[in-house]
Amino acid sequence: MYNTVLVPVDLAEKGYTDKVIEHALHLLSPGGNLILLTALAGYQMPLVGSFFQPGTFDKAVKQVHQKLVEFVNDELPIDAKDCTIKVVEGKPVESILSVAKESQAQVIVMASHKQSKVGYMMIGSIANKVLSHSDIPVMVVKG
Repeated sequence: MYNTVLVPVDLAEKGYTDKVIEHALHLLSPGGNLILLTALAGYQMPLVGSFFQPGTFDKAVKQVHQKLVEFVNDELPIDAKDCTIKVVEGKPVESILSVAKESQAQVIVMASHKQSKVGYMMIGSIANKVLSHSDIPVMVVKG
């Protein structure tokens, strides 16, 4: 059992996310901290940011945070008040590893989706990259 479990969440993959969080809850110690993380890529980069109105990123963070709260309360056997919800800006792999370190997570539980061999060779998978660079255990749940 772990006191702090980090789960990267992609709300576009709700069917996988439910399954991953179920596994994470089985690993979580009673009273432990479940951290649900979503990374928003690119908003703050100067080139990308110049296309958006001021405050757009803050609005996006609030909207994604609210969608995560609704997802937890509507779809999971826990209350959003009983977990930590984080929405950060950055690339997924770097964001996952950074939040794991800063939160002192003891394990990362994440989904892996099937990819074609060409797709895997070209870009790799987020799960594979996290596995390769993480200093803590990573549980990969096949989707």
